[in-house]
Amino acid sequence: MDLVDAVGFDPVDGGTLAESWRQQPGTPGYCCDHDAETLRRGLTQAVPGRAPQNRDEITRALTTPGRAVGLQDVVAVNRAVNAVS
Repeated sequence: MDLVDAVGFDPVDGGTLAESWRQQPGTPGYCCDHDAETLRRGLTQAVPGRAPQNRDEITRALTTPGRAVGLQDVVAVNRAVNAVS
């Protein structure tokens, strides 16, 4: 955590290995490019078992035929599906 802070980032403790599901594809902790405080809230708001449905929704939204997808699109769709309050 000190090293991450020393290079100018805000470290976020994602919890134990047993809690790592909170950062898998389809959760608010994955590919949403949140600031540290929003990420902390998102990790607590992740719902067990919901990630596969969210991941599939995100994939459908990003794989529209003929659509060019960039990083901003990926982040926007992930944030929309995984809104953090």
